[in-house]
Amino acid sequence: MIKKINFPELKNENFVIIPLPLEDELLSSWIVRTAYAHKTHPHTFTNQYLNYRQHSFFLAQSDLTLDPEMIKIIEEKSHHKIDIRSLILTTYSGYIQENIYENNPATFFTHQKYCPICLREDKVPYFRKKWRVVFYNICHKHQCRLYEHCPSCKTKLDTSQMYENRLPYTHCHHCGFELKKGRKLPIHKKHISSLEYQNKIFKTIENGYIQLGKTPVYSFLFFEVFSKLSKLILLNYKHKFIDKHPLFLLIKDAKHQNVNHPIFKKVDAKAQSALFGLIMYIFEDFPHNLKAYIQANRLTYYDLTTKVHNIPFWYESIVNDISPRYLPHSMTVTKEEVEHAEQYLKSIRKEINKANLTKLLGCNFGSNDNNLKNFIQQ
Repeated sequence: MIKKINFPELKNENFVIIPLPLEDELLSSWIVRTAYAHKTHPHTFTNQYLNYRQHSFFLAQSDLTLDPEMIKIIEEKSHHKIDIRSLILTTYSGYIQENIYENNPATFFTHQKYCPICLREDKVPYFRKKWRVVFYNICHKHQCRLYEHCPSCKTKLDTSQMYENRLPYTHCHHCGFELKKGRKLPIHKKHISSLEYQNKIFKTIENGYIQLGKTPVYSFLFFEVFSKLSKLILLNYKHKFIDKHPLFLLIKDAKHQNVNHPIFKKVDAKAQSALFGLIMYIFEDFPHNLKAYIQANRLTYYDLTTKVHNIPFWYESIVNDISPRYLPHSMTVTKEEVEHAEQYLKSIRKEINKANLTKLLGCNFGSNDNNLKNFIQQ
């Protein structure tokens, strides 16, 4: 495998061999296969042909944020035989997120995962786009869990590197383990609903919308609320109603990683599949399950909407129906009730502020639609 060469003239040359992309193939996977076809290390290949310094093409999240100029260059070097945009994760733009672009956090994408059975069965092993989607943690075809690390050394995969510069990306770059030899990770029959919920999520992505009762909701607006509900479940321990579901056991004792955003990446892929399944369960039989979850956990409008940067109208409406922000013709609480609440906060040595009064009384003291903030002692 050719490595560490320097032929500046190659940046003006087209690719000699142009492999056809495989079904749902990821751009980085195709680039690596193209490099191998040229008997060249992927880093050297992108450095020589695309004028990227070593590592930078892959470290720059090319699967997410490849700029239009580089797309044009690759297509020209491929004699315009390859639609490069179809290999990039931005094909999910408008379905998972409204827009996916550079400097926009890729909330619903994750590091490379894979199914060893798929790699075993592939005539030409390759990596799929859906394996980078945070919702896809179970292989639909083989009904087994995906690996999110090397089965042997637990290192995250980097398909652009080669073990000792000699083994291809079908091997772990760190220890050389042949990835397709990973054992099948079965799903316990008690947790098979996580696959069913995953299928519903991908059906939503495929259709571009989900039907909630009589209301069709755009898929990206539906996924807007996943981070909020994940926080309620993982950090605020709002488990009532969902704690009877078989999937709950998978997140109950899940080990938390040091990740702040998005919150669902605090847990591993197995727990994520359970978490997303439980969120889908909350939206089943809409709006009855959602109402049952809100009422069982005594959640307020504030609990359900705070720190949601762009509250989708469909979500704000149903939350307000179940747990009203305020009653149009009523203060919702009296001045005396506010005074008693302030005395209680003082007795437990908590600060008397809008946030604590909102949590305690279930009314929004930060709203301009009522006069509650005027009741707070200055």
